Amino acid sequence: MEGRRRSPGQAAVRRRRRRRRAAETASLMSRKVRELRRLVPGGAAVPADRLLLRAADYIVRLRARIELLRALSELVAVTNHGGGHHADGDASWL
Repeated sequence: MEGRRRSPGQAAVRRRRRRRRAAETASLMSRKVRELRRLVPGGAAVPADRLLLRAADYIVRLRARIELLRALSELVAVTNHGGGHHADGDASWL
């Protein structure tokens, strides 16, 4: 089976579509990098490739903070609800 022949006009349309998609992708990436620079502390002062590393480090630190805050919250909840002692006066569970 022979392949279909395409007109030069169709090839030009495909090239224009590819260029337009590439430009749209570049524009989207540029917007995403600007947003990341805004969100990551110190992000405005680093090149884009380093920005991604800084963002990854920042995410790790945020997760660690969240875990710490959860643990503190649970500790406060136990302390507040438990009143610091059992009904029989035994505080050995602290």
